[in-house]
Amino acid sequence: MPTVRHGRPAWRVRLSAGLLSVLAWGCATPHPLAYTPAVPEAARRGSMAVAVRPIASPSGASPQLGGKVGKGSATGQGATTGAATGAMAGLLTSLQTGPFFVLLAPILVPAGALVGGAGGAAVGYAHGIPRKEAEAAQALLARNQADLSAELAQRVARRLPGLGKVQASPGVAPDLRIDVSALSWGLYGGAGAQPVADFELTVGYGVLDGKGAMLLFRQFTVGGPRRPLQAWAAEDGRLLRQAVERAVDEAAEAVCDATFLIQDFHLSGDLPPLTCGLLPLRPGPMFLAAPPFRGALPKVEDCSPVLRWEAFPRQQDLDHDQGGVCRRIGEVCYDLRIWVSVGGGPGDLVYERTGLHLEPRADPAEASPPEGEPRRPARPAAEHRVEAVLAPATEYLWSVRARFTLDGVARATRWSMNQSPDVRAQTTAQRWFRMEPLPPRGPCLYDGIPPLRHHRFRTP
Repeated sequence: MPTVRHGRPAWRVRLSAGLLSVLAWGCATPHPLAYTPAVPEAARRGSMAVAVRPIASPSGASPQLGGKVGKGSATGQGATTGAATGAMAGLLTSLQTGPFFVLLAPILVPAGALVGGAGGAAVGYAHGIPRKEAEAAQALLARNQADLSAELAQRVARRLPGLGKVQASPGVAPDLRIDVSALSWGLYGGAGAQPVADFELTVGYGVLDGKGAMLLFRQFTVGGPRRPLQAWAAEDGRLLRQAVERAVDEAAEAVCDATFLIQDFHLSGDLPPLTCGLLPLRPGPMFLAAPPFRGALPKVEDCSPVLRWEAFPRQQDLDHDQGGVCRRIGEVCYDLRIWVSVGGGPGDLVYERTGLHLEPRADPAEASPPEGEPRRPARPAAEHRVEAVLAPATEYLWSVRARFTLDGVARATRWSMNQSPDVRAQTTAQRWFRMEPLPPRGPCLYDGIPPLRHHRFRTP
C-alpha cells in the first residue's frame, strides 16, 4: 500500500509535482516556432512564379448545419443521454455508501435517471433546430456552395501581384505551388427556440517548392456574422451569399499572408493567453475575461474613438529576441480594421487603414497609476483616432497588426484577437468549463481570425 503524506497517497503528490513542473517549464520556455516564418525564408523571398491549384473537397464533404435537426428528435436524444448519465451517477453514489448500497441503489438510480432525463430533454430541446428552418438553411448552403475550392484558388492568385509574385504560366514549372481546398462550410449554432447560427468556412492548404516537396500544410477556420436562421433564409439567401463571398476572400488573404508575410515572434507561455497579437489597451481586453464571466463588452468615450494598442516590437519581443531578429526590423507601420458586429461575428467592414505610421508613446495607464499603486514601467503604445463617425449605441469588432520590413523585405505580424470565442455563443457549461482544446501548433498561431474571436467595443 502506498505511503500517505498529509492524507494523500505519495503517487498523487509526485504526479501533481510533475505536472506543475511541466507547466512551469512550458510557461518559461519560448515556443519552438517563435521567431520563425511559416514557410522557410529562403523559399518565399524574391520575385517568383507561383501556381495556385484548387483541390476538390474530400469525398462526402457537404454543407454543415450545427445542432440537431428537429426539436422532437433532439429532445428525445437529450432525454436518453441524460437519463443514462443520471442513472450512472446514482449507481456510483450508491456504491460509495458501502453496506447501504442494497438499500439506496433502488432509490438513487431511478431518481438519477429521472433528473438526468429531464435535464437532458431540456438541453436537447434548446439545441434542436426546427425542421422547417433547418431544411431552408441546408438548401441555401447547397445552392451557395458553387465550387468554393476553385473560387478560393482564383482569389489567392489575384493577390499574388500585391505580394511581388507572379502567377506561373500554364505548362511552366513554378517556383512555388499552393494547393487550396474548402474542407467544410455551413451555419453553426442553432440553439434555442429562435435558432441563431454563424457562417464558418474551414480551409486546408499546402505550400510546395518547385520540386514538389511539402513546405507547409495547414487548415484553419474563418467565420462571419451570427444571425437567426430565418434571417439567413430571407431575400432568397442574399445575406448568406454575402457571407460566403467574404469568408472566401478572408481565407484567401490568410493563405497568402501565412505563405509570404507572417513572421512569428515571442509567443506567450500563458495556458492559454487571453489575447493574441498586439495587446489592445484602449479599449482594453474583455473585462473579467476568465470563465465563466468572460465576455463583458468594453465601451469607448465617443463615436470617433481613440484606439490604442501596444507598439511593435513589443517589450516581450525585445526581452526574448532570438538571433537578433528585432535589430533587423525597420519601417514599422500598422493595419487597422473595424467591422460592425452582427451577433458577435463580423458584418460590413466599416473602417480600414493600412500603413499607419504611428510614433510609439508611453501608455498613460502605465505611466500614471492610481494613487497608492506602484508605478509600473511605461508600455510603448501606438494610438489612432478613428477618422469617421461610427453609429451610436452599436457594437463593433476590431483588430490590428504590425507591418514592417525584415532585412528589407515586407513582413507582418498576425492579426490581434481574443483567444476565447464570444461568450454569448457558448452554453453555460462551456462558460464554466473550458472545453476547447489548445490548437495543435500552440496558442496564438492561427491563420486569419477564427470565428467569434475579434476584439470588440460599444459606442455610447
